[in-house]
Amino acid sequence: MRKSFEFTVKSNKIKIINYWFGGIKLYVNGDLRECNKTLFAFGNKALLSANLEDIGTLEIKPLSGLISVEIDAYLVKAYDIHHVYSSHKRLSLKQKRLAQ
Repeated sequence: MRKSFEFTVKSNKIKIINYWFGGIKLYVNGDLRECNKTLFAFGNKALLSANLEDIGTLEIKPLSGLISVEIDAYLVKAYDIHHVYSSHKRLSLKQKRLAQ
């Protein structure tokens, strides 16, 4: 079984696909950037990341539940960290605008 997440960060189309036993994959504009075969994701650790050139680094932090997986995405540039996507909670309007 698989679960996918799609969103846009500064005109970059991001797609994340998680397979139960195949790991998680990060695509940016259709190109595979990184994959991770970790079975469970606990804590506040980024398992995937991709350099988005002048914009910064996109970090993906998956959260494993008993049955499902949710993700949070952050845009990191120097010491600035912006929460740009969450599959399990609502982001503020300010956070949504930073991702556009």
